[in-house]
Amino acid sequence: MKTLTILVSENDLLARMTLERSVVQWGYQLVSAEDGESARELLRSRSVDICLLDSDLPKVSGIEICKWLRTNGRMPYVILITGSERPEEIQAGYEAGASDYVTKPCDLKYLRRRIATVAEKLSRQELWLDHADSPVAKKPGIAGLSPLDIYLSDLRLMRRKT
Repeated sequence: MKTLTILVSENDLLARMTLERSVVQWGYQLVSAEDGESARELLRSRSVDICLLDSDLPKVSGIEICKWLRTNGRMPYVILITGSERPEEIQAGYEAGASDYVTKPCDLKYLRRRIATVAEKLSRQELWLDHADSPVAKKPGIAGLSPLDIYLSDLRLMRRKT
């Protein structure tokens, strides 16, 4: 399983440094940007799995970055970081393409759990893609099996052949 890359883009220096340190301590690869324009440039040039974006970034907002990602067919999992709990602002983030949101100040334990949940889902997708062409996955009636079931069935099949 690959190490996920997380983009942190937060204009508040202390908040950004806290998020950066946390992401690295949690075992993920970090890329960082202090404003929306820099974040968008990083997203153009690098593959990123998860974005932690301040909704009110200078130059280009986190919401505008979500819209840009969606129109370009690239959509990493985006967690908007917002200082607002107003439903219309949260809804605007979701409509722009954000996957989730957290409010400031960030509860790091909650954020870590959200990222771990996303990482688990992404690893299952990776597992599914790795075994989509397997002999078991191509059998009729496979629709009810999870990627893990297919993987384990493939292992059993390989053991029988040896």
